[in-house]
Amino acid sequence: MIILLPTTSEQTISVMPRQSSCVDIESYISRVGESNIEAEECLIDAVDEFNNVSIYLRRDGDGKTETITDVATRLNGNYVDYIFSSEILEEGSTYFMEITESGSLAYRDKIYSTSQGDYTVKHEVSKPRYIQPTGEVNDNTYII
Repeated sequence: MIILLPTTSEQTISVMPRQSSCVDIESYISRVGESNIEAEECLIDAVDEFNNVSIYLRRDGDGKTETITDVATRLNGNYVDYIFSSEILEEGSTYFMEITESGSLAYRDKIYSTSQGDYTVKHEVSKPRYIQPTGEVNDNTYII
């Protein structure tokens, strides 16, 4: 499970995808030649558009969805960093996520959105939406 902040700011996830045909800016520059041929920002935009990566998010519970097509990719050793921003991440919500590259599935996972920084504190699942029947003992808490 990936933990993200409940914000609309840009965030990065690093994963090892099933398959990746991502072109990285450094390898692109080395193939093209000199790094001063064009502004590096233009090259980054061109490479990200060429990679054709999209991220699909679906919130558990109400099914609200978002497809993010403005995704930047960077190779990071055996991992790929996906840099994106989302409009639907809310505190305490979980999401289904699929990353596709040129229409092929690259990675699938769950996301938990929280601003909690201390991961040793137990988080109570569905606290405001679930009422424990009286007389039943159940420690419905998890460490995330």
